[in-house]
Amino acid sequence: MTRAGRAHAIRWGALTIGVLLFAAALYYINLTLTLNTVRRLGVAIPLALLLSGLWHLVRTWAWAWCFPQPRQVSFLRLARVRLAAEAFSYLTLRGIAGEPLKVVLLDDRVDAREATAAVALERLAYMIGTTLIVGVGSAVALLLLPLTPMWFRVFRAFAIVAAVVTLFTVIVIAGRGTYVHAMFTGWDRRFGTSVAGGRIARFISSVERQMLGLVRSHPKRLAVLMTATILSYLLMSLEAWVILVASGTAISPVGALTVETFSRVASFASAFIPANLGALEASSLAAVAAVGIAGGGAALALVRRIRGLFWAGIGLAIYPRGTRRPLARTGEALTVAPAPAGPVLLYVMRDPSVRISPHSRLAGLPLSERIIRAALRAGYARVVVATCTWHVPRAMCDVPGATCDVPGASDVPRATEDRQFERFVRQFGERVIVARDAASWRAALQSLDPLMTVTAVGAGTLVSPALLSEAAGHAAGIGEIRDVPAGDQWPISGAVRLTAGDAADIDALADALRTRIATAARPSGDDVSFGRARLAIRAVEPSDLPHAEFILRRSSYKDTDAKVARFNRRISVPISVALIRTPLTANQLSVMLVAVGFYSGWLFSIGSYWPGVLAGFLSLAASVLDGCDGEIARLKYQESALGCWIETFGDYSYYVAIFVGITVGAVHQTGFEIFYWIGALALTATIVTFAMLIYLRARITNGQPDRLHAVARDRFQAEQSLWSRIIWRISFVATRAAMPYGIMVFALLYILPGIIILAAIGANIYWVTLAVNLRDLMREQDRAVA
Repeated sequence: MTRAGRAHAIRWGALTIGVLLFAAALYYINLTLTLNTVRRLGVAIPLALLLSGLWHLVRTWAWAWCFPQPRQVSFLRLARVRLAAEAFSYLTLRGIAGEPLKVVLLDDRVDAREATAAVALERLAYMIGTTLIVGVGSAVALLLLPLTPMWFRVFRAFAIVAAVVTLFTVIVIAGRGTYVHAMFTGWDRRFGTSVAGGRIARFISSVERQMLGLVRSHPKRLAVLMTATILSYLLMSLEAWVILVASGTAISPVGALTVETFSRVASFASAFIPANLGALEASSLAAVAAVGIAGGGAALALVRRIRGLFWAGIGLAIYPRGTRRPLARTGEALTVAPAPAGPVLLYVMRDPSVRISPHSRLAGLPLSERIIRAALRAGYARVVVATCTWHVPRAMCDVPGATCDVPGASDVPRATEDRQFERFVRQFGERVIVARDAASWRAALQSLDPLMTVTAVGAGTLVSPALLSEAAGHAAGIGEIRDVPAGDQWPISGAVRLTAGDAADIDALADALRTRIATAARPSGDDVSFGRARLAIRAVEPSDLPHAEFILRRSSYKDTDAKVARFNRRISVPISVALIRTPLTANQLSVMLVAVGFYSGWLFSIGSYWPGVLAGFLSLAASVLDGCDGEIARLKYQESALGCWIETFGDYSYYVAIFVGITVGAVHQTGFEIFYWIGALALTATIVTFAMLIYLRARITNGQPDRLHAVARDRFQAEQSLWSRIIWRISFVATRAAMPYGIMVFALLYILPGIIILAAIGANIYWVTLAVNLRDLMREQDRAVA
């Protein structure tokens, strides 16, 4: 059999074993008892996710201690890499595929041998520590629990194996030499080979020496690893206890420790099965059976399956995508770049009159990065960036490689920031050229037609993609520098248009941009959000940054936001700014919020007080976070029609999940089955409304689906009918921003059935009103097209 054939057989064999175990678990599950148990698990799921999140943090903390100090990689980066690798392991051969991936994902920061040693040390420490804990847990179970003879023999075997492994570990740590390397050299001496001199053997021996050195030379590291293992074990035991108690199963803390002991052993034994399919379910049933509990195994398996899929989804969402980035073109190695096939932006990053760094952060991103992203978002084919500070004497800047710094300025922080900036622009290849001196600046412009009109932006200025897109339509003649207005009342935005030939004189360009910086009049964030102007921010002094941050955040608001929505944005925008620094995208967040909506609906369906309150809180939290996806997209210049449609699907699925959940919960709470009919009426009207809104979104927004609300608002407000105007004014209570507040109040008062009655009335009134105005809406669109 070939190597590929063996791999294929192993993969399908592991999957077959998992399917058989899953089928066996289903055979032994009492489905009626399981369904009744599942209804009580609503509150346990977020607690299980919280505990498992703490477990991941503890494991990352232990891994961080496995690197030589001072550590060259941040804790946040380690957490991201670990989650991504664990997600990969979860869906493949666990512990085999994920561990090498950690080394690969750290290769840009950490030497491969150091990373391999750290990964191996953390994994071995976890396995050995877990084995020791399993032995202790087995001994406790043998002493305190009334085990059957079969389970008594099983746990006795666990304890014996744990004792042997612990003894072997102590001998290895207490020793002074190496073991794998000694085995290689002994093999060579006996058989006359040269295995120890091979590249793989030398790498393994080097990793072994580093790993043993990390443990033997630093007793505190060993204590941290053992502490982390104990904390991980306790967190998972607490998770098992929470799930079983929430399912109505009486279990003691010792019983929970025993369940986790058995589950941990089963996890190691089934590591070769993708996603632990079947093994998780079978081990959960066997673990609760070992301590004499009936009916809790299915609940434990279900919640842990949800937990595993949740963190796998998070890991895949933050997994670094793409290939190795091409090197950015810099002034030192630049000859002549090919002519661009679109607009060109010139960015003079520094100026002596600007006292803030071009890499100062605004809303989570550096200013310099925002300029690049805005230009590329606006369709610019090339961006040329001058990283030098241009000032007299000019001769200093004519020397290739000259620093051109302001006298007395510190080079070290600036050099570090510029290197980080250049790493960022590498992903764009020849679309972004970095010029470090006047010679490379002129070389970067050689491929441009001297009469071609280009856009230029200077230090201390931030403009939006919309303004840059408009700027590309303005022409300028030879010797002319034309300002790009931010709006009718703001003729100067800081961006200018001039010919490429004129722009080759970097000193003249820098002087022209400097005069624009002195003009302080810029539009406010409300001016931008209400469409009166394009975003143009001026920030010269460090004291200007808070106001610039406020303008940028305010500009992310929508002009259609009601007062409740604007209140929500005071909470959501800071969250969005924090999330901008993470790999999470707006579309990924939208999908996560869909899951929160469905989970809230499940909690509502239970029909009890506290699950209803928790569902109301999650519904309200999801409403606030619902603004984050759009804010992240706008603040990172990633808006798209696809993102709008994903958000629309999320909003619509939220209403369906909530109404279905509250309907079922109302029946459980009151015992009146008439709520099924009321809920069906509300759901039918809601779906009809969605169908009409989707139709309008596709027909009357001219390819901008996010503008539906604004178009409908203008139409309803222009309607002469008093009824239409009243419906529009009160319809905000059914929006995603406002409705969760009412649901939360009803949940606290334990009168959630009233929501479904109001929904049945309101949804039918709204779709009828929309149908009456549908013809007028389409007629307005037909006139606009004509």
